[in-house]
Amino acid sequence: MSKCFFFDTSALVKLYHEEAGTEELTALVERENPLIVISDIAVIEMASALAKKVRTTEIDVASFKEAVTAFESDLSNFEVVAMGVDVMALASELLKTTGLKDALKTLDSLQLASALAFTETSNLDMFIAADGVLLKLGENLGIKVMAA
Repeated sequence: MSKCFFFDTSALVKLYHEEAGTEELTALVERENPLIVISDIAVIEMASALAKKVRTTEIDVASFKEAVTAFESDLSNFEVVAMGVDVMALASELLKTTGLKDALKTLDSLQLASALAFTETSNLDMFIAADGVLLKLGENLGIKVMAA
């Protein structure tokens, strides 16, 4: 049975744009051949993250289009967690509890809630993110984490 890795957008973008951590993540995905699980919010966040790289001149428009096309092509291979009422309620609960002492942001709460919702019906082997707050909170909630 294939392993399941949840990719927060901060990690997912590294698979489509060369930056610190890309080599390690690519090697991990090639070695483990996991089912990659993402939140459906990641589709929007990917476009936003890559567009920001254009605005900050990290990449040009052609590279942006190439990365977006590659990501959209790969979407059919991913397990996408829908942003339903249950996920939103869990994200809200995370903000009301964990968010009181940790700097959990709205979209990050939705990412973490999506990963937790996935674990209710399936085995999640790893939550992968480049965001330290998300990693700490995921670990505190009993999820195995990996920094991207």
